[in-house]
Amino acid sequence: MAEEYIQELSHEEKMIFLKLFCVLIKADGKIESDEVAFLKEISKRYGIDNNVMVDIIKNTNTVQYIAEAKKITNRSHALELLRELCFLANVDDSLHDNELHTLIEISRAMNIEDEKLILINRFVLDVAILEKTGRIIMEKENGQY
Repeated sequence: MAEEYIQELSHEEKMIFLKLFCVLIKADGKIESDEVAFLKEISKRYGIDNNVMVDIIKNTNTVQYIAEAKKITNRSHALELLRELCFLANVDDSLHDNELHTLIEISRAMNIEDEKLILINRFVLDVAILEKTGRIIMEKENGQY
């Protein structure tokens, strides 16, 4: 994942991103270990304390947080957020209907076209397939390394 955009985010934007990650994680009604690992990694990359992340998870208000997505007015930042959200939504190898609905709501709140969201999700899936193929080719997927 490209991390250059993180340096451009304000503290408020980082907090909104984290809130929206939590909304997405809770969308399917279960929190997977891969999703928790993603949150821990992303909060570290964003320079946000894990305790703050725990508070955000506990106090997730879906409607309020999705409304906050409107504050992401920089299109580039909005697209990066959607890329990260699509990655998170697919981290467990499935995209639940509620996750898809949440992605659409967030995307629309930031004035990003549905077609662009579809393209971003396809890109994320393609990258995941290429990474998995690379691990198999390099014999890292079959237990030899």
